[in-house]
Amino acid sequence: MSVMKIGSGEPFEEVYGYSRAVRVENHVFVAGTTARAADLEGNAYVQARSALAIVASALSEIGAQMGDVVRTVTYVVDLADLDHVARAHAKVFGAALPAATLVQVSGLVPSTARVEIEVTAVISSQTGVDPAKSAP
Repeated sequence: MSVMKIGSGEPFEEVYGYSRAVRVENHVFVAGTTARAADLEGNAYVQARSALAIVASALSEIGAQMGDVVRTVTYVVDLADLDHVARAHAKVFGAALPAATLVQVSGLVPSTARVEIEVTAVISSQTGVDPAKSAP
């Protein structure tokens, strides 16, 4: 069985002991991802887009693309952010239509994060829909 693991270089990965993404054969799992740096000062839409950009980078590094994503799990601190997060999700995944779950939680790390997103992807011999090309 082929296993590949990558990190993003963020210090918390070493402290907590996890990989940003793990690929097992054609399955890819991207760990919960929040916005970084200045994007953490933005609203939930800005944070979700930032997190999804980090996810896209991890997928690319491990040999997948956003069109391969079959499932997302999104954690929000405030359900009032649902519309912002849903708009970001739809802009990125609109044509791919992955199975999606959204859960409200009491807090995230770092504490300024309003949204965290994890994804599961399956790389097929046929490339998936490229949501970037079909985004409105």
